Amino acid sequence: MIAAVLLLCAVRALGSDGAEPQDCVPSYEVACLLPVDYLNESDPVTMDLCMGKKLVISLKGLPGSPTCHWNRTDHSEMTINGSHAMVISALSEKDSGTYTLTCQTNSAQSSVTVNLNVLRPPTRPRLMLDRVNERMITPRFKCTSEGFPRPEIQWSEGKTGTYVTVGNEGAESSVSGSNYPKSEAMCCAINTEGQECSQLYDYDFETASGSQAEVSNLTLSPGQTLLLRCQKRGYTWPYPVWEKDGERLEARTVGCDLKKEMCIKNDRYARRLFAFLLMTSLNFNNIGTYTCRNPDGKTKSFNIHVQAEGFLSAQLNETKILSAEDTSSFSLQATVSYYPLLTHCFWEAPNKTVTKCTRDTWVTKHRNVMLHQPLETGEYKLHLEAGGHKETKTISVCVVDTPKFIFTEDDDEVMVHTSSLVPANYSWLSCSSLNDSCEVIHYETDSDVLCDKTIERNMSKYWEGSTLYLKFCLTNSFNSWCDKHHLIWPKITQNMQPKDHPQNDGDLMWKVGLRLLVLVLLTLVVVCVVLVYFVEKKKPQYQHDHMIPMVGPNNSNEEA
Repeated sequence: MIAAVLLLCAVRALGSDGAEPQDCVPSYEVACLLPVDYLNESDPVTMDLCMGKKLVISLKGLPGSPTCHWNRTDHSEMTINGSHAMVISALSEKDSGTYTLTCQTNSAQSSVTVNLNVLRPPTRPRLMLDRVNERMITPRFKCTSEGFPRPEIQWSEGKTGTYVTVGNEGAESSVSGSNYPKSEAMCCAINTEGQECSQLYDYDFETASGSQAEVSNLTLSPGQTLLLRCQKRGYTWPYPVWEKDGERLEARTVGCDLKKEMCIKNDRYARRLFAFLLMTSLNFNNIGTYTCRNPDGKTKSFNIHVQAEGFLSAQLNETKILSAEDTSSFSLQATVSYYPLLTHCFWEAPNKTVTKCTRDTWVTKHRNVMLHQPLETGEYKLHLEAGGHKETKTISVCVVDTPKFIFTEDDDEVMVHTSSLVPANYSWLSCSSLNDSCEVIHYETDSDVLCDKTIERNMSKYWEGSTLYLKFCLTNSFNSWCDKHHLIWPKITQNMQPKDHPQNDGDLMWKVGLRLLVLVLLTLVVVCVVLVYFVEKKKPQYQHDHMIPMVGPNNSNEEA
């Protein structure tokens, strides 16, 4: 059982489901090692992996039922059988070293040496005083840091320090304090994985523009160093003095033995008097308010907080709308606060490509992380990891280009086709000529929320007056665009009359009602005519059998 526990501690994680091993997909979180790609290599294989990544050793592609052994000197051996895969999660500096990977297949046994290097950003530099006990010599500022690759130490204002290496992964540099008589010295440790900086917190009573009781809040972590300095113009005593929570700290009693957790050092150069307060390794006993008091009564206070747990927070806008012309010059940016190290910082584009963050430099607290590349429409993700915490922030980017209006028409209507950002407003205008002012004849609002919506709108081409152009305008939150279309009129015959311009709902209902009334009246007339016809047809008809002779006057006389 003890051996099993030690084995699990050495590799921290082992995953197997007994199924056919799946392809290992590399990402900003996962690195893949496939023995099938390296077992015939005679030279060692070097893998440089970021701290916090997962290393997956998969047997995918090996023939038969292979068995592999992952072995490191002075460590337990790990065996991988068949379809199993080994996962070493959250790589740390302890995982760096030389390993032997040996695999036995059905036909033969082969092995390869793997040099695993866990890349780590520099630790936050320890900024301290050096040569503090040498009389008549100004103390030096010393800066130390560790990381892989070994970091380089740089000083603010381009000052050159004395650089030495410490151990396998450490670096140290020192400069004379006289290089920074009136400015806050800062040192930064830099390697391929990032930059971390520490600074001297300085206060000048002669030039400070703040109030006399100005207070600064500083939050640091256990083990960090803190170097404070206040100064005044002068040649001789009295120096400014330091207090903690209202109690004076005497320079003679506290002294400046660097083996102590706190020391006070007074110094004089450049016609100024300096009072240093150094805390060599912060702990919870150092929490409190430290005040530097000038002989004239002016004060400067620092509230010191010590936070043990790692933390991570980020601020990123949820949306960004920009012009297509600005996509090459605009950069995505987020503000990140973290402790102790920002081990992961990657931007994921809409096409799933991953890019390492660009970080601003020469900062000691909040840090901006950027993405410098041409942007496209879609969702961008920012993946962060620090202090044992992970966080993903998302921003939706909308690239807005000038919409292209395509007009088509038939005998009755003009249609426009385009695409653009919505919500938007659409307007149709009637224009008598190309340069004359136009009259709005139709307006509508599109309340959809889309970055790139296909838009199709139509309008009758017949209008009272002398309309020769129809103008379409689109307005959204980004800009406004318009375009005109010259009307092509159809041939007008006696039976084709121009249509009236669109009416409102009341006019339309009135016209429909009028037409229905005329139709009803016509129907009644037809019915009446038919009824009259049938009535007349059914009346009785009288026919005479003999003709009635006509009798004229005085017929007898005529005969006579």
